[in-house]
Amino acid sequence: MSHTIELKKASKYYAGNDSVSMGFSRIDLSLDMGEFVAITGESGSGKSTLLNVISGLDTYEEGEMFVCGEDTTAYSTEDYERYRKTYIGNIFQDFNLVNSYSVYQNIELVMLLNGRKKKECRERVNELIELVGLTEFAKTKASKLSGGQKQRVAIARALAKDAPIIVADEPTGNLDSASAAIVMETLARVSQDRLVVIVTHNYEQAEPYVTRKLTMHDGKIIEDRRIPRNTKASDPGQDSGNAVSEPGSISRGAEVRLGLRNAFNIPAKFMLLFIIYLFVATAVLGQYASTKNSLHENELLGYSTYFLNTDPGRIVVTKEDLTEFNDSDIARINMTENIRTVFRNDLAIDKGGSLNIAGAFIEGPVYPIGEIAEAALTYGRLPENEREVVISVDPSSDAYLNISDMREKLIGETAFINGMGDDGRLSEKPVSVAGIIVEEDVDADINGSYNGYSKIYVSDEVSRELLTGMMASASKTVINYGGTKVINDYSRTIYYSDKVPKGKAYIFDTQAYYYKNGNAQGKSLKLRISNKYYEASGKYTVDKVVTDKNCRELLGLKKDSYDEFSSAIFINPADFRKLFERENYQVSAFMENETDSEETVAALNEKGFRTLLIKDTLSDATDGFNFVIELISFARLLLEFIVLFFITYAVIRLIMKSRNEYYSTLRILGANKSNTDRILRVELVFMMLIAYAVDIAFAVLAYNRVINIEQVSKLLNFLSIPDFAITGAILVVMSILIANRYSRKIFSRSAMKVFKEEV
Repeated sequence: MSHTIELKKASKYYAGNDSVSMGFSRIDLSLDMGEFVAITGESGSGKSTLLNVISGLDTYEEGEMFVCGEDTTAYSTEDYERYRKTYIGNIFQDFNLVNSYSVYQNIELVMLLNGRKKKECRERVNELIELVGLTEFAKTKASKLSGGQKQRVAIARALAKDAPIIVADEPTGNLDSASAAIVMETLARVSQDRLVVIVTHNYEQAEPYVTRKLTMHDGKIIEDRRIPRNTKASDPGQDSGNAVSEPGSISRGAEVRLGLRNAFNIPAKFMLLFIIYLFVATAVLGQYASTKNSLHENELLGYSTYFLNTDPGRIVVTKEDLTEFNDSDIARINMTENIRTVFRNDLAIDKGGSLNIAGAFIEGPVYPIGEIAEAALTYGRLPENEREVVISVDPSSDAYLNISDMREKLIGETAFINGMGDDGRLSEKPVSVAGIIVEEDVDADINGSYNGYSKIYVSDEVSRELLTGMMASASKTVINYGGTKVINDYSRTIYYSDKVPKGKAYIFDTQAYYYKNGNAQGKSLKLRISNKYYEASGKYTVDKVVTDKNCRELLGLKKDSYDEFSSAIFINPADFRKLFERENYQVSAFMENETDSEETVAALNEKGFRTLLIKDTLSDATDGFNFVIELISFARLLLEFIVLFFITYAVIRLIMKSRNEYYSTLRILGANKSNTDRILRVELVFMMLIAYAVDIAFAVLAYNRVINIEQVSKLLNFLSIPDFAITGAILVVMSILIANRYSRKIFSRSAMKVFKEEV
């Protein structure tokens, strides 16, 4: 019949610092069930080393060891884990309890690791607590117990495995004599149907109970004495039977419960991990959003040959039937989610206007006066009548230095609003400057579109005048000079002057030759204009022929302006309005958040409008490199994540050092690497999810401006629900990798080395 434990010529050596030391040498020993064995000897004699080899916490270098007849010579790390889990219940001098667990949880832990269900554990745990006399302390944390009470919990935990072999290293070393006697008596009771092996310096405490005494000296057994059992001291406890059954594996549910329990059971560790993960989650979200922001800004670096205003938040809107906009249409656009404002005079934004005031030439896009607040003014005031305007410049504007020099001197100055480049008069009457805005920084929202330009803010009345003039520039003109037709498709032809009577027209002498013998005065002149929205016509009589000599007298033009207008036709302002004054056929809607442009465009299309997203019209010389730019950006993001991972691991590893004893204890109690991996994963992933949930809550508050941090709100515009899911997945993967890496450290050496050293 095979022995429970049998060693044949077994030796253990330790190598380090270019030297080899002996643990024990060529020991022959057999141990059997029902024995209570005490190993004694002076310090360094090898008794603890022998116990560690017997219990599978350490390996041996030569000889053989058999367990219930099975040779362990070729045991792998996994085999030793199975051996400890199946055969060994450990009791330590320093107890090795989980101090943050209650008495009940410490005993339950080993049963969960051996595959018992939570409900199955309850009765057995309570029996063991009663057996060791700690019923009233079942819910007390181990950290609150005395030394003797802790050792009794350790005994109960060892018994909970139902393992056939109980090993104890100095189980009474930290106890008073009364507590030591209780512990020894308890071990004697359980040794009736188990093999109990203890190491002790104080043999007198164990002498009344043991059945066998081994004395070691210099790595050898020098005494092996059998002692009759003290039947009174060893009244048997619960019979566990002699059969050795393979324990089960811890359930996934138990692993999850342990992981969640570990997340909260040490408040200081919880707070440290929470702070670290909050930082990591914020960093991952920030890096991800910044990368998307960078790629987005790269997409907006283009230019347009048609649109002066390339604000990425701008949408050009027309009606499906290309008819005029009315107030109801504008209201429907304004009511669309994400629309900040609607500019009726869309053409004025792109065609712009100019003012030549007191030697300062101001030109640029034209905006509604309602877009500015009085607080924005540097000089002057807001307009008080329809003919007053506000001008705005920044350091990129050509007029910046002139405006900065003249300051208040420009207030009250008047001029007509002409087209860009002084290309003809747009306003019927002059306007006066009521206020001036001098920006100290270039407007970041214009994406460079207005470099060199200023801005002009006008009233609705002036805006309608400008729109009328701009429609003249945007229309094709067919001129019928008494039967001779001339088509002008490329430049403005028709102008107005209050010097021209209604129904009359002034033409230049360069056009008179279209009439017979150049005699144009009193002859008929017909005009037909057309554009993408409408057609109109008018019939007039040529009243005057303008020459370079009478152009000032007839139209108030300087002589050197003659060549500029030599192909123009001047009519009365009222007649001009009949041809060109219409409601808006095209408006521009500006979004609050241009990153939601797809949803906004879809909403406008559903309402029956036709839309053109300005940022989709941009041309970019770097289009062919967009893929390379994106690749570089994501490679940089990946590198940042990798660096963040190793920094996080280093910090978490320092924090988790306080848990080395816990995870080493799990290993000694029978947990394998997979169990430890999963428990660690649950703990770290759960901590990450808590931190990430806090981050998401903060993001929601910032997005809804409950917490108003402009830069944060801007970055959040680039994150959608899928993006939050992606970053959450990244954080989960990081947590799993950290758990796996830390677990590998725990299992990189023998259980005893890990137990004694820092991971």
